Parts: sequence; structure tokens; C-alpha cells
Amino acid sequence: MKRQAGFIMAAALMACLLILTGCEQKPKSAGTPASSSAPSINMQEGLWEITTTVEMTGVPAGMIKPQTFTTCLSKTDYVPKEKAATDCTMKDVKTDGDTVTWTMVCKDSTMKGRITYAGATYDGAMETTMKQDGRDMTVKTTMKGKHLGPCTK
Repeated sequence: MKRQAGFIMAAALMACLLILTGCEQKPKSAGTPASSSAPSINMQEGLWEITTTVEMTGVPAGMIKPQTFTTCLSKTDYVPKEKAATDCTMKDVKTDGDTVTWTMVCKDSTMKGRITYAGATYDGAMETTMKQDGRDMTVKTTMKGKHLGPCTK
């Protein structure tokens, strides 16, 4: 039982780390490119506060606390991320109106995400599949974002 609890906590922490690390790499050719002809998404550019909530099968509700971080977003870089994950590649970034979808492939996991912007807020979800100790694991994450103001960089 102790080993199973340790496995669940390790997997939960791994999922949170993957969500918060994002990829600094630009999208590959598939999907809508982030360029000067970027789509007109209803979002305010600048500093955003992102709160993520993770749920995993077998983990009691409330065991994994919501995580909050800030990041700068623009109309040419609209997928939230905090730090670079060097073993990840962003693929299939697409827009449809104010909704952005993407797939991020990392060394040990794959994430599929969706965000719908509404000016100064957004709602989104991401599903991560990974292997932990040889077992397949799926982690579902909800994301809420709110615009805070201009970036300080």
C-alpha cells in the first residue's frame, strides 16, 4: 500500500512538472504557424496567471493541490508555458476562432491540450499520457488563465 501511494504521488508530481514546464520550441509545420500572419485570437497580450488542477485515477480528490504560475503570452505565442523542457517538441498547433489546440511530445510523455480565450480570461484542458514504472498513466488537467497586465521583461 505504501509503495502504491508513493507511485501515485510520484506520478502526480511528474504530471504537474510536465504541465508547468511547457516547451519553448516553436510549432512545427503542421497546424497554424506562429508568424506575422498569426490568427486573430480574442486574447490580451501580456502577463497571465495560470492555475492548473490535476486529476488522476486512484488519487483522492484534493490530494494534488492546484498549481499557479505566471507567463507572458502574445498573439504569436499563445500556448502557456513556464520553463523550457529541452526534451519536448510542440506539434500540431492549430487555431479555430478563439480556441487553440496542440500536442506536445516529450521523452516520456505526450500531452494534448485545448484552450479557449475570451479576452482577459481563458479556460482549457490537457490530457497527458505517460509511463511510470512501466505502467501507462493518464493525467487530466484543467487550466484557467487570467490576464494580469503587461509583461515585466
